[in-house]
Amino acid sequence: MSDVFFLTLPNADIAYRLYENTHAVTDRVCLLLHGAGVAGEITYSPMLPYFTQWRWMLVPDLKGMGESFHRPGHEAAVSIDELTDEVAALLAHLQWEDFDVVAYSLGGLVALNLNRQRRLQGKPAVKLALLEPASLDREDVSDLMTVRQKYRQASQLIRDTGDVELGVANFMDGVSPNRRKHPVAEATTQSRLAHRPFGFAYALDAVTDYVEEMAKQPVLRQAMIEASEEVFLFSGALSHEALKQHYDLLSEQQANWQHASLSACDHSLPFQKPRQIAHHINKWFSVV
Repeated sequence: MSDVFFLTLPNADIAYRLYENTHAVTDRVCLLLHGAGVAGEITYSPMLPYFTQWRWMLVPDLKGMGESFHRPGHEAAVSIDELTDEVAALLAHLQWEDFDVVAYSLGGLVALNLNRQRRLQGKPAVKLALLEPASLDREDVSDLMTVRQKYRQASQLIRDTGDVELGVANFMDGVSPNRRKHPVAEATTQSRLAHRPFGFAYALDAVTDYVEEMAKQPVLRQAMIEASEEVFLFSGALSHEALKQHYDLLSEQQANWQHASLSACDHSLPFQKPRQIAHHINKWFSVV
């Protein structure tokens, strides 16, 4: 557990936590970004005790999730660029210029976009470990758009009808169709994503909106991929075959990209095998 700090920005109050590992093997620092609808602490607290590479770990809540809010406090639409700019503002506030990144789902897209923006500014690329990052789950962007429309329907269902349970179920059926539907696991996932349901819905739409931009500008995703020089991709073995095939292709095409698929996992992999993921991450970031 860590104290919660807040960065006040013109359009947001961004909550974040800083964890210190006094037994770390280096003095390096890491930014950890969560996925849609689930706060950073909930996502990463099972992993944090196993990390060995960083003295300091920064775990923010993206706006609309956890304890981060729009100003003056209402839920509202967000964009990937907006979320990226707020993370960049937090990094600037803490004066973090040299850092690693671990990111999951929505956070993975924010991380890729942050890295692309840094490269455009002439800054060095950051090293990434991405857990099923949004926007890379299909090779063909038109196929990706078809997938995203299902998530658009889930988010609209939440906002238009208030039926959070059905909206979350529709999302889970889209993102993890092959998951093992254990009642306790299903209830836990529902509980996580229902904490701030409108924030979750707007986060889903932010990814879909960005994918639509990728469909209009085919060079956008490729530029984002090429800007990221060192990337470790995690997938769940129960996730869609097309996702895993694209990760394999990326690891073949990009010189310093790797892919590991974790058995018995679906899109909820950070909650399913945190210790195993941390082991891979320690090994990945131990190589400079």
